[in-house]
Amino acid sequence: MSDIMSDQKTPKVWCSLLGQFTQFIWFSYLLGLLDSVYPPNPLYNTPLGNIEVLLPLVNIPHMSLMVLTYGKPLIISHNGASGEYADCTDMAYQKAVDDGADVIDCSVQLTRDGTLVCMSNVDLLTITTVTRSPYSSRLSLIPEIKSSAALISQPESAYGLKRNPRYRNSGAFMRLSDFLKFALDKHLLGVLISIEHAKFMAERLRFDVVESVISALNLSGYDNTSLQVMIQSPNSSVLEMFKQLTQYKLVYKIDYTIRDADPSSVSDIQTFAHAVALSQDSIYPESNLFITGETGLIPKLHAADLDVYVYLFQNEFTSQPWDFLSDATVMINTYFVGAGVDGIITDFPGTGRRYKRHTCRKLREPPNYMLPIHDRLLLSQMSPGVMPPAMAPMPMLSTSNVTEPPLPTPPPPPPPPPTAVPSQHGGMAPSLQPTSGCQCVASAYIQLVFICGFYLLV
Repeated sequence: MSDIMSDQKTPKVWCSLLGQFTQFIWFSYLLGLLDSVYPPNPLYNTPLGNIEVLLPLVNIPHMSLMVLTYGKPLIISHNGASGEYADCTDMAYQKAVDDGADVIDCSVQLTRDGTLVCMSNVDLLTITTVTRSPYSSRLSLIPEIKSSAALISQPESAYGLKRNPRYRNSGAFMRLSDFLKFALDKHLLGVLISIEHAKFMAERLRFDVVESVISALNLSGYDNTSLQVMIQSPNSSVLEMFKQLTQYKLVYKIDYTIRDADPSSVSDIQTFAHAVALSQDSIYPESNLFITGETGLIPKLHAADLDVYVYLFQNEFTSQPWDFLSDATVMINTYFVGAGVDGIITDFPGTGRRYKRHTCRKLREPPNYMLPIHDRLLLSQMSPGVMPPAMAPMPMLSTSNVTEPPLPTPPPPPPPPPTAVPSQHGGMAPSLQPTSGCQCVASAYIQLVFICGFYLLV
């Protein structure tokens, strides 16, 4: 009888063991999947040193969309994911969020009716399909920007490289207010608003762009949110005004290549900015796509407690010096590990996020392909007869390049033109506006006809 009972229990025991083994396999698979998909725990700089924050495994269905690490390098979009969709369109911004950008950006431009919009260029001929529309003539008036489709940028079109041809005209432009509302509920560290031509807007267009941007941010709820607001501008006068009125993080963009910076100029930047945006050539100068050295600017800026962001990273191999082996990941790794930048500004946020999630970054001894390249790597292997020509000397940043007079206050709007008012006799009094030239010519013509007719009758 006991043998029969043991025989009946045997299948149950085996089923139980098989179920536990299956659960173990699935649990191990999930742990491996999470380790390969999600980035290492972030490091935060504190007075006690770098602290690694352990992330709890909660809310699993949404973890793939969450930006779990805001550590370095910071991934800042350039006109959204402009390598995938047209600049500053809703689809470009959504793609940047989906690809894991830490910060999405908006380059503000002013429309005729005084509305701030996100656009990479004020010239519609370069960013829309207006040249293929009835409004291609510069004499035409375009009543609405939406009447022309967006146009994806093609920086490497000379080499026959086209970006996302299927969606080259997809997406709609966004107002600044729409952009701010879009970013408010996304898993982001913050937003970056880029401002140029503020002096022209104040003097010629009578528009205060600083006050308008602050008002848009407050109306969108950014005065009561954890999202960080970053303001970028190549004009120190703009950043100084923002520093007086807000607590935003201010980024001074140096929109030309420099080889070094005077200590006095760095001290001046420190008074109105928290970070500096440099071009790639200002860190690793190149000649005919060969790296010629390293400028050493970043240690000086870090010594002044300034973060350094580098622009512009692209995926096209023709945009990368040969030293980086035509690999966008090698290029990012060299600027981050080799030069020590704090963030990258890129057309392809997904490439930056993939680098931050790379598990080889956690290794104490990373493989060779994750090591930064050495400056003059290829030039040192070339004979003098085939080396590229020597570069022209790059300028040095001085105090005169940084300091600017205060941003002018926009003059008050002109008074409205006088209108006709009712006269005492019930009619309309004549307008005080001068008559047009056509009316003057017609009056003279009528008088001439009367004079000629008088002489004919006489």
